[in-house]
Amino acid sequence: MDGQRVDKSAGGSKLPWIITGTVVGLLAAAYLGACAWAAGRSTILPNVSVAGIDVSNMTVEQAGKAIEDTVEQKGGNISFALKYEDIEESLTADQLAIDAAQSARNAWNVGRGNFFVGGPQLVGHMLGMSGEVPLALPENDPALTDLMDRMEEKVNAAAGDHGYQVEDDKLVMTKGAPVVTVDWETAKAQTRENLQITLKNGLAKDGNGPTAGDLTLSTSQGQQEDPDFEAIHREVYTEPKDASLDLESMEITDHAIGMDFDVQALKTAYQNAKSGETFSVPLTITRPKVTREDLGGQLFKDLLGEGTTRVSGSANRKHNVKLSAEACNEKILLPGEEFSYNTTTGSRTAAKGYKNAPIYQQGQSVDDIGGGICQTSSTIYYAVLHTNLEVVERHCHQFNTGYVDPGMDATVFYGSLDFRFKNSTDYPIKIVTNSYDSNGNRYLNVKIYGTNPEGVYAVPKSSTFDRVAPTVAYVADPGVPQGTLVKDRQQNAYTGLSAHTYRYVYDKDGNQIDKQDMGGSKYKMRPTTYHYNPADGDPATWVNGQPGTGATTDPGTTTDPGTTTDPGTTTDPGTTTDPGTTTDPGSTTPPVDPGTTVPPTDPGATTPETPSPSDSGITPIDPSQMAG
Repeated sequence: MDGQRVDKSAGGSKLPWIITGTVVGLLAAAYLGACAWAAGRSTILPNVSVAGIDVSNMTVEQAGKAIEDTVEQKGGNISFALKYEDIEESLTADQLAIDAAQSARNAWNVGRGNFFVGGPQLVGHMLGMSGEVPLALPENDPALTDLMDRMEEKVNAAAGDHGYQVEDDKLVMTKGAPVVTVDWETAKAQTRENLQITLKNGLAKDGNGPTAGDLTLSTSQGQQEDPDFEAIHREVYTEPKDASLDLESMEITDHAIGMDFDVQALKTAYQNAKSGETFSVPLTITRPKVTREDLGGQLFKDLLGEGTTRVSGSANRKHNVKLSAEACNEKILLPGEEFSYNTTTGSRTAAKGYKNAPIYQQGQSVDDIGGGICQTSSTIYYAVLHTNLEVVERHCHQFNTGYVDPGMDATVFYGSLDFRFKNSTDYPIKIVTNSYDSNGNRYLNVKIYGTNPEGVYAVPKSSTFDRVAPTVAYVADPGVPQGTLVKDRQQNAYTGLSAHTYRYVYDKDGNQIDKQDMGGSKYKMRPTTYHYNPADGDPATWVNGQPGTGATTDPGTTTDPGTTTDPGTTTDPGTTTDPGTTTDPGSTTPPVDPGTTVPPTDPGATTPETPSPSDSGITPIDPSQMAG
């Protein structure tokens, strides 16, 4: 036995390897187990936060809720500011469109990359390693975009603009500072970074919302360009404009104050000024004649003139006068504008409601559409005569009307004769008409309103001359009973005469300041017409007002041919008698001729509109009472 050796080297050499392999296997299993454990976790890793908000070991849903609650609780007290010199714009965290759900998902992704690194990440976080993710903000967050826009606008305005403004009678201007340039894309990126810092500090567990993240913009400066002086002049220059009345809307249009300045004076002042210095140049101010306030307070406040006439005749005639007056009522004329009676009323037709009433046609009174409307034009003219308004066109009647003084009437005929006057004042005027009944009579009143700051008024006066009394004319008519004369009541007699009218203008103290010649008027005579039976012979041959024995006449003979008429003139008959006198022009209703016992009337005033069949419009009289 002695000397025998036993070899153990083969078995002993394998043990370390077995131990090592076992340890490696165990470690690998543990590593893989940790990786599998990490991969299988449904919660965020330990020591992970979002902008200072601890979301460790939370599910994504829990983390999102925690972020929302924290922002809601603290966001209003966390502010972020952009600054440049004395300019500052800010926002608060609760104004941002923070995506809490995406922020939570980003936190959950911490340590969850490759499978084989998840285990160490988990272990590391368990041993104290931390992870931080920022709040998820949209690329174009509305609040952040608005912040940048506001800041850019203010920086550009403060740094680059040559500001000017109108102050009383001066143009005040500030010479712009050097141009400031900001790289706004870089500023936006930097703003997002600093905003995240502010959010982290403010949303942290112990944070109080510091402004450590506020950002002061970095800028560069360049040379400022001179302003466009001509463009400034175009913007400031204003023509003076009077306030006026819009006839369609009946609203007052605003006035404008005229402004101007010396462009060269502005250039010189600018060149002499230092950067940032404020200077001024004088303005030339031209104020309008009529302001909005003036027009609003003075519009139609004064009665310029008035006229009133009695409307007689048939119901149809009164209707026509009223209808034509209504067409003129509330008519407004701007300064310089003309009134046309024919244009205002238009053609007088049955379609417009006008009726048949007496008119003059070739010297005879006949019924036609619109009879009586000349009384409206005459009454307006009568009112105008009591103003200082300019008369443009006026025509007298063929026969004296009786409802106004001679020389103060105005006849019209559509398409030929018109009555026109002009608003020669500086303010709008208005015609107001009123047809009314009083004490059994119908009247037409016309008032003209305007603005009369000087208190000027007018009084018209007329004188009459060349009076021609009515002659007598006879018309043979087989329908007249023999031995009688019948007076024609449709063709009333008129005294021929001439008249001349003046308008006397006075100041507010009653001093005459003007005498205006309003022109002459010539009215024709129309004879008293009698109808007789031709079997009685010519009434001129009658003895003592009685027909002679066996006398015969040509039934076609009409005496006194001396009354001829202008066939081109159509007028309003208006009355049956000659007023005969000149009255006080200050009266609105003409008085009756002192030589007559009844007031002037329209041909249809004493009888019905339609004559009875028995007399066919003529009235029997006693031949012995025949006028000479």
